[in-house]
Amino acid sequence: MASTPHSRRSRPASTRDTERASRRFDDGVARYYRLYELLSAALQDGTFPPESALPSEPQLCTRYGISRTTVRRALDRLEREGRIVRRRGSGTFARPQQARPRLSVDVHALSEVPAALETRTITTTLRFDTAPVPQALRALAAEIGATAYRLERLLSGQGEPLSLSATYLPEPIGRRLRRPVPSRASLIELLGRLGRPAAAVNYSVGAVPADADAARALQVPLGSALVRVRAVLTGPTGELRAVSESLCRSDRLQLKIVERRPG
Repeated sequence: MASTPHSRRSRPASTRDTERASRRFDDGVARYYRLYELLSAALQDGTFPPESALPSEPQLCTRYGISRTTVRRALDRLEREGRIVRRRGSGTFARPQQARPRLSVDVHALSEVPAALETRTITTTLRFDTAPVPQALRALAAEIGATAYRLERLLSGQGEPLSLSATYLPEPIGRRLRRPVPSRASLIELLGRLGRPAAAVNYSVGAVPADADAARALQVPLGSALVRVRAVLTGPTGELRAVSESLCRSDRLQLKIVERRPG
């Protein structure tokens, strides 16, 4: 018997989309966290505006090929973060985010003058070790090399993290820095104590979404807007002293660039 034209019928687009989504959830990362990432990004970029309804639990189960328990874990996390509200009998809705007062500081204070922040903030040294230097920072100062001494610090105020900084010191400088590294000493102070003062600091400022590590350290939702400040510190004759990157919460820390005049 001859085969009919419909014997190899293609699958509906909706089925193919569901299968592709399901494969994305099978790459070794917890399924609930994958769903959390997707919903978090949709809340952040306005796909779900404040007070709008999110897909129902059954819809999410069908769309991504996951269990209801997995869906509820993702929604539980968003609810704890204050991103959504779940109303019995009505559904799940995006929650408006309330603006809070921000601490306003000079961008130079991130590495130069923490004394201006001492009464309002706490600096904690998280780690000091050797580590690979990110390619983006090596592009700013190739002489830093492939590995350097990394000094990671967290700036907090009023019980909340404000900024996360990672400073990379050339090995000859990093080897001389004693442990434990004083938390209150600024980077400029530390270099001065080592006899390697920084005479110039060049800054670049941009914006980036929070990745998983930054979101965890700064206690913000994944994908939240962060201000990124990169700095290259050099000595009196242009020799490299350090390269740093700070990620700052835009909802809690307002950075200003104040013109510095000679004298």
